[in-house]
Amino acid sequence: MSDSRALNFIAIREPDDPRLAPYRSLKGKELEKDGIFIAEGEKVVKCMVESSCLMASCLISRETIGRYKSLIAAIAKKGIPIFAANNELVGDIIGFRFHKGIMAVGYCPKKRTISGALKTFKRPLFLVALNAINDPQNVGLIARNAAAFGVQALIFDNATYDPYYRKAVRVSMGTIFRLPVYYEDDLGSSLIQLKKKYDTRIIAATPARGTSDISKVKLSGNICFVFGNEDKGISRRVLSVTDAKVRIPILKAVDSLNVASAVAICLYEASCHRSNIR
Repeated sequence: MSDSRALNFIAIREPDDPRLAPYRSLKGKELEKDGIFIAEGEKVVKCMVESSCLMASCLISRETIGRYKSLIAAIAKKGIPIFAANNELVGDIIGFRFHKGIMAVGYCPKKRTISGALKTFKRPLFLVALNAINDPQNVGLIARNAAAFGVQALIFDNATYDPYYRKAVRVSMGTIFRLPVYYEDDLGSSLIQLKKKYDTRIIAATPARGTSDISKVKLSGNICFVFGNEDKGISRRVLSVTDAKVRIPILKAVDSLNVASAVAICLYEASCHRSNIR
């Protein structure tokens, strides 16, 4: 209890407390409509605190206060409301057993387009564009891979899953907060602008015939990888504006890799041509 008083926790005693409405909507689409998202677990919440994302509130189980003391102090220092309840009550609020001990509500960054945004980026450009990636787990894994290999920004078309969906944020381990995300209604046109305005090579990763082994393709300079839907691949429109089409050599018994795995391999291959993680 002394910890609670020292850090000015807001005690929660009823599961229907109106201040906790966002935490009762974890499985619905209400969060997206309200422009907010959920971060779960110590690592993800810590990444959020250290990023430029704005946190609205934090919810913690009293049983884990000692374990997360330094993280909670960092949140409190920013003047963010911290709600505390016993673990059983937190479970009643969110609708399932609460194992991670801490979660937070954040405000989704304002959606921006890539146009003009790259003027301040260091050269050479290293970008990833996603075309109709409709699985939040893949989106989260791709964000984690992109952050690991030094990608400067992600470009989403309007058929790709929201990176601030609860599962995507969780799977990304908070790395989504470290990456600028841009949204394009017409990905093909945006890629054309990247080529013309920023001298960027557009490289499609696809298992289709007529592609080049990725190990034999130049991956230095300004590049933007494009990855598509696991079932349908990259759309014809987007493929038509690419400068190179690459494949990852695999055994014939398997037709393709999971898209997040393909992203990791392609980005590693590109990193061998670059100095961003060396």
